[in-house]
Amino acid sequence: MQGWWRSNQAVGLYILLIAGGLFLYVWAQPWAHRVMRDGFLLGLMPMIGLGFMLVCGLGMLVDPLRREVPETLREVGWGDVWVPPVMLLATGLCFWAMSWLGFVLAAPPFLLFVMLWFGVRPLRLALVLSVAVPVAVFAFFTLLGVRLPRGVLAGFL
Repeated sequence: MQGWWRSNQAVGLYILLIAGGLFLYVWAQPWAHRVMRDGFLLGLMPMIGLGFMLVCGLGMLVDPLRREVPETLREVGWGDVWVPPVMLLATGLCFWAMSWLGFVLAAPPFLLFVMLWFGVRPLRLALVLSVAVPVAVFAFFTLLGVRLPRGVLAGFL
């Protein structure tokens, strides 16, 4: 991978293509146009989020720094192609585990894996955060009245 393919402009194009495809996919789904009790469309928030991503990608295409290659992308090569599929696999495994273990038990191993992979050190910090963050998120969503998967802890939570 040389030259333009690593530039800010290329990353903006990648974002436009991926977010644009996802936007069209959501737009084409019947559930996205279903009106909820509050009058909003079910797919409104995903489409707004993807719309913001499209604006950011477009901004990267015309940005004055569009031809620059970020330092972190200079060393990226074909040997790094495995990173996104591993992340998608780990995320999918976490969502699958949530269906029977619940959010509070499935999220910590996933977070610990990701934090260690991305270099969070010391190990003690990663362990504490991987437990504290899911518990805090679960408590926050419970206070908002949003039920996250409880799994095997359904009788306790």
